[in-house]
Amino acid sequence: MNNGLTAGEIDSKIRVLLLKWGNEHQRFYPWRNSEDPYIVLVSEFMLHRTQTNQVEPIFLNFVRLYPTLADYVRASRSEVVKLLKPLGLNWRITGMLNALDILWEKYSCVPSDYEKLIAIQGIGQYIAGATICFTTNKLFTIIDSNIVRVIGRIHGLDLRGEARRKKPIVQAIADSCDPLRPRNFYYALIDLAHQICRPKKPACQDCPLLKVPCKYNQMNNEIYSSEAEE
Repeated sequence: MNNGLTAGEIDSKIRVLLLKWGNEHQRFYPWRNSEDPYIVLVSEFMLHRTQTNQVEPIFLNFVRLYPTLADYVRASRSEVVKLLKPLGLNWRITGMLNALDILWEKYSCVPSDYEKLIAIQGIGQYIAGATICFTTNKLFTIIDSNIVRVIGRIHGLDLRGEARRKKPIVQAIADSCDPLRPRNFYYALIDLAHQICRPKKPACQDCPLLKVPCKYNQMNNEIYSSEAEE
């Protein structure tokens, strides 16, 4: 069911409703709305597979001690590792520090260039795209588990396995993103995923996208209706 709406109309409705909700419910984190690619790159590394409440104090301490890439490279590696150790995932810490070292050697900065970032070992498509999109507001298709879950549920796409690598999901995210305000669109989408469209027990009744024909919500309503009839 799509309530007679075309795919383009559904995408347009998603943008309008999501951006409106985001304006009123956007969460504020110390890395958000920064135009410094170093700050955003560091935050994206830290946030990988880690909750924001765990990342925030460590991030704040990190940027207080090393506010620029130049400050970071002057620090001892052991001190930096000690500071980041509470985050866990040692491979993630090693990858971040190695990437920062290479960026300093090659550019003496974190460049605002997707191709330069993606060429650095340890920086994947998501971190490169998020860094550029969030610092410059340039349009990129950003794929992470939260974004995949929301858009995948709306369109009734297969979220099993490596969903973020599936072409229909990538295309759906690309089509839905607001071309003029991609940064705000993704911020709102990520916040919606954390607050409402959760992995388990999503609060569909509170979703600002109720006017969008969400396949996931429709399926749940059909299940509840069948159970009530029994």
